[in-house]
Amino acid sequence: MLQTALCQQFSLGIFLKYLKFDWKGCLMPETYCVIGYPMGHTLSPLIHTRLFAFSGRDADYTVREIPPEKMEEAQPLLRSLSGFNITIPHKQRIIPYLDELDAVAGRYQSVNTVSRSGGRLIGHNTDAFGFLKALETAGIELSGRVLLCGTGGVARTMAHECMMAGCELTLGYREADLAQASTLQRELEAAYGRAPKMEITADIDADFELMINATPVGMYPKVDASPVSQSQVARFAAVFDAVYNPRETKLIRMARECGKKVGYGLPMLVWQAAKAHTYWYDASFSPAQIAEITAAAEAELARAFQRDNLILCGFMGSGKSTVGKRLAAKTGRRFVDTDTEIERRIGMTISDYFAAHSEEAFRALESEALADLLKTDGQVVALGGGIPVREENRALLKMGGTVFFLDVSPQTVLARLRHDQSRPLLKGADKAEKVAALLAERRSAYLAAADFVVSGEGIPDAVAEAILSQKKESGKEKP
Repeated sequence: MLQTALCQQFSLGIFLKYLKFDWKGCLMPETYCVIGYPMGHTLSPLIHTRLFAFSGRDADYTVREIPPEKMEEAQPLLRSLSGFNITIPHKQRIIPYLDELDAVAGRYQSVNTVSRSGGRLIGHNTDAFGFLKALETAGIELSGRVLLCGTGGVARTMAHECMMAGCELTLGYREADLAQASTLQRELEAAYGRAPKMEITADIDADFELMINATPVGMYPKVDASPVSQSQVARFAAVFDAVYNPRETKLIRMARECGKKVGYGLPMLVWQAAKAHTYWYDASFSPAQIAEITAAAEAELARAFQRDNLILCGFMGSGKSTVGKRLAAKTGRRFVDTDTEIERRIGMTISDYFAAHSEEAFRALESEALADLLKTDGQVVALGGGIPVREENRALLKMGGTVFFLDVSPQTVLARLRHDQSRPLLKGADKAEKVAALLAERRSAYLAAADFVVSGEGIPDAVAEAILSQKKESGKEKP
C-alpha cells in the first residue's frame, strides 16, 4: 500500500521513467558515467547507451571531468552511481578509494570499470578481455613469436596476456622509452619466471606470428606514421593495431596490402565496454551486436573528425586554383594552394627546389604541409597534382574534407599550359606525350582520393557551381 501511495505522487510519464518492474518500488533510473581529465571527444556515451538498449535497461550514461586534485571530494558522487568507467589519468588514482579489486585489476593495478555490490565499490579491468575478443573477432591466434610495440598502460596489459598465453614475446621500444621498457621486462620476468626480449623497434629484423601496436603512432591527425616499416611488416603473419582513429591506420593498410591477417582497435574498445556491463548487471552480448555498435562508433568517429573543407584534386591545368578561388568567394571560405604554401615554407619556387633536391624530398614536404593545412576547418584547398598519388596523403584527405576530382582531357591541359614554363615535370620535348602518360598514370589515384568527380572543362564559375551542387545533393553539409 505504501508503495502504491508513493507512486501516485508522480505523473504517469515520470512514473514510467522511474519505476523498475522488479518489485523494488519506485527507484531512480540507473546512473553511470565515465570519469577522466581532461575529457575530449569520447565514444563512451554512444557505445554504452547502445549496450544498455540491447539489454533493455533504463539507464543514463554521462561524461564527467574530474581533475586529479578533486578526486577526494568526488567520492560521494561516485558512490551514488550504479557504476562507472575510468580513463586517463585516474586508472591508478581510483584504487585507494575502492573497497575491492578483482583478480584482473589486482594483477595490473589498473582499473577502468567500477561496479557496486551491497554498497561496496569493486574495481575491474576490461582491457585484457577487449584485446582477446578483438583478436578472436579478427581470427588471430595469440601464440608463437609476438612483437609488441609500446611500453605504456595498454602495452603492459597486452604483454601480460602474451606471457600468460606462452608466447615468445619481444618488446619493441624507442630509445627514449628504454627505462620504461626495462621496468616492464623485469615485471614480466618476476611474474612468469622468464623475461621477454627487448629491442629498439627500428632495428628489429625477424619473423613474427603477430605484431601488436600498443603505441599512439598512426593516430589522427598523424595518420601517415607507422611504428614499423613496410619491409618489417612483410615478415609478420598478422598485425593488430590498438589505434582506432582512423579505423585503417597506415600500419593496417601496409599489412593488408601484404596479404596479412589484420585486427582493428575499435572492436577492442567496444568489447571492453561490453565487459563492463557484465560486471554491472551480468549482461552478455553477441558478436553481431558488438559488430553493429562498432559500425555506429566508426560512423561517429568519421562525423566528429571529418573536417569541413572543400578539397580540389586533379592534374596540372585542371583549374584547381582558379575554381578554388571562385569557391572561396562564393562560400566565404579561406583559399589555400598547397604549392603556394610549400613555396612559402621553403623560401624558393618548386621548380628551383626540384633542381636542388629530389622529387622524393619534395613529396615529403607536400605530405607535411598537407597534414598541417588539414588541421584547420572552413577552407578551400587546391592540391598539387601529385599529392593524391601517395597513399598516406589519400588517408589524410578522407578525413580532411570533401574531395572533388576536376577531370580534364590531355588536350585541355596542353591548351591551358602551352605558355607555362614553370612545371618541372613537363620540361623538355614531347610535352603532349608526357601529359597523356602522366595523366593516365595518376587518374586512378585521383579517383581513389575523390568523393566526387566533376568535369573541369567548363568555365570556372560553372565548375564551382557544379561542386557546390554536388556537395549539397550528397548531404555532406555540416549542420
